[in-house]
Amino acid sequence: METSAISLRYSADMRNFKKMKTKASIIKSMSSGKVEAPKKVAVINDLSGYGRCSLAVVLPIISALGLQACPVPTAILSNHTGFPSEYKYDFTDHMEPYIQAWEQLKLNFDGIMAGYMNYDEQVKIASNFITKFKKDNTIVLVDPAMADHGRLYRGFTEDYVGYVKDRLVRQATVIKPNITEACMLTGFDYGEIVSAAREHTMRRLKSHLMYIVDDLRKLGPVDVVITGLDRGDRILNTLADKDGVKFISVRKTGQNRSGTGDIFSSVLLSSLMLNMSLEHAVRKAADFVGSAIALSEAAGMPVAEGVMFERIMSRLSATADQSGNIKN
Repeated sequence: METSAISLRYSADMRNFKKMKTKASIIKSMSSGKVEAPKKVAVINDLSGYGRCSLAVVLPIISALGLQACPVPTAILSNHTGFPSEYKYDFTDHMEPYIQAWEQLKLNFDGIMAGYMNYDEQVKIASNFITKFKKDNTIVLVDPAMADHGRLYRGFTEDYVGYVKDRLVRQATVIKPNITEACMLTGFDYGEIVSAAREHTMRRLKSHLMYIVDDLRKLGPVDVVITGLDRGDRILNTLADKDGVKFISVRKTGQNRSGTGDIFSSVLLSSLMLNMSLEHAVRKAADFVGSAIALSEAAGMPVAEGVMFERIMSRLSATADQSGNIKN
């Protein structure tokens, strides 16, 4: 038998062995009564059929981490708006009856994620949803997806920023803006942040970021994660919880791509719901996003098509055991 054939046979045998081992582990967990129902996450976001963003990436990632993802669509698009054109079906008028059906079923959620929304009315509906379904132990993550690179996304206004701040940010337990959104929510000068980020030392930059974090926490959120501050060949993420403010610098692995914020939020919230610390959850999310970007760059994937997260999903599923607890 040729070496290549032996190698293929060995690989197949190892895959079968791992499947048998996993199956045996599941059976053992079932017989010992250790299997628990997955925690549930309500996700308010749009569904873009092409381009790897919003619900198209959020649902599989939350599921891979052993949680049940329950979508509340805000709109249905053929593809995200980073392409030259798209078809869009606005779901605003259907959101309230959709949510009322869940109320009638008396559903409960362990986590709520509020992402991209198009209109003030959707923000109002999302805010009411949080009011109705949030319990004392519910983790509410707000990703105020509305701006990047110092400017608002197409179609958004300054009034919308204020509405998000008053109706969503104040109800969050965790807020995850990028640096542009953090500046807009606090009124801090984005240009000053960019200027400080270019300096060799981080003294002035850290001072600015701590000021922004303090202002964000005054709005209501217990935990703050500010992502995506570009420092040349590094990306700086800032986090703040009861233990203080920390800065996590990671290597930049490629261009800014669609859907990476959604992926980061999904890993972050899921990890927190599985009792991981905020710092560990941020590191895990940043590592996964960075790896997905690097893989996409190596494959020559067009930026508008997002990241090839599908090829590394096993990294996420390997972190949760059958009872839903994080292993590492």
